[in-house]
Amino acid sequence: MTSIAERNATEVSVPEDRFTVTNIPTRPLSYPPRLVLYGQPKVGKSTFGSLAPKPVFVCTEDGSSGLSVVRLPADRPCQTWEEFLQCLRGILTQDHDRETLVVDTLDLCESLAADYVLRTQFKGSKSDYMSFYKGPIMAGEMMNILMMALDHIRKTRNMMIILLAHDGLLAGANALGEDFKKWAPNLSKYAWNRVRDWADQIGHAQSEFTVMGGKAKGSGKDRYIYFRGSPGRDAGCRAGYEMPDKVKLNWDEYQKAMKENNNGN
Repeated sequence: MTSIAERNATEVSVPEDRFTVTNIPTRPLSYPPRLVLYGQPKVGKSTFGSLAPKPVFVCTEDGSSGLSVVRLPADRPCQTWEEFLQCLRGILTQDHDRETLVVDTLDLCESLAADYVLRTQFKGSKSDYMSFYKGPIMAGEMMNILMMALDHIRKTRNMMIILLAHDGLLAGANALGEDFKKWAPNLSKYAWNRVRDWADQIGHAQSEFTVMGGKAKGSGKDRYIYFRGSPGRDAGCRAGYEMPDKVKLNWDEYQKAMKENNNGN
């Protein structure tokens, strides 16, 4: 009779190839980037997304209404979380030639998630929703569903993902002194912490300015995407998706920098 230890040894001795240790490093997985681009209103986020290769916009607001793009829903922005997921389902399953998925905007997507949680989990009671911040925490957790769906589309349809968002000030914890605020997408910390860890690239779109006498003044018409993070700004890039500290808010400049910084990919 075969002992349990012998049976276990036999089972472990025939692993699948993907669990086999080899001495040959695997090549990097070349999936299209997942870019979060946030910035002030009217800075040109939607225009940037419209110039990506064959974009399809999933709209939660009408920021792209003046652009000639493929958009879902076709008649108006998503009104509910269910409509938003239906748009993603269509992009995944329908026959189309789109190469870039643009969510416009992520902060209003979180608002749809919050409304869904309010309706389905708290029967419309805002006081119960806000009690111990249970509702906002659950709405932030809904971003996990969004990211899983986007990853499935990215890998199945080989599509780039661009999430557009308005900017805001997020409280930053400082273990060595007073807390501070920094530029970040206008999301709750419950949502942003998840999206921030998921994204390959986080860029802050902003017009150039200088500070004189404690006041900010514009210093030209050029607008840039800042990819270098700091205590005052959430930004950065994952290995394999590196970008310069800043590039002009222009699709051609972004694409050129991607190729120069990532071995032509």
